[in-house]
Amino acid sequence: MENEKVLKLIDEVSEVLSLLIELRKKGRFREALEKIDETLLNYFKLDTNFLYSVSEDFLVDALKEEKGISSEQMASLAEILSEKGNILLEQNNLLESQKVLKNTLKLYYFLNKDQDFFSFKNMNKMVLINDKLSKLNVKIES
Repeated sequence: MENEKVLKLIDEVSEVLSLLIELRKKGRFREALEKIDETLLNYFKLDTNFLYSVSEDFLVDALKEEKGISSEQMASLAEILSEKGNILLEQNNLLESQKVLKNTLKLYYFLNKDQDFFSFKNMNKMVLINDKLSKLNVKIES
């Protein structure tokens, strides 16, 4: 039963990600961010304020313990947050994008350590996020 629930979540989040990519391509950033916030609330019982209030050092623990989010759910959450960070970056909202991408990176680090096998897919995502963060840091410091 739990497996079916996780598979359903992954399928539904995949649909949301496809929609977000389309909205982003069309420049409908506000609508995309609203859809992300709605998805965070509906699927993960998270609001943006919670994500911004938790230090990245405690994020994984807070998600697991306070919100009861499993590792499988965290993978979907990381995908959604990554997309949010990218949209914020495209909007030139540097500080908020930096916060979201740092949290996303923390989730990927956890997922990488938590799994039994090495994932090139997750590693590539981590490299891309690190690259964006380093560029963001330069812009913010300037």
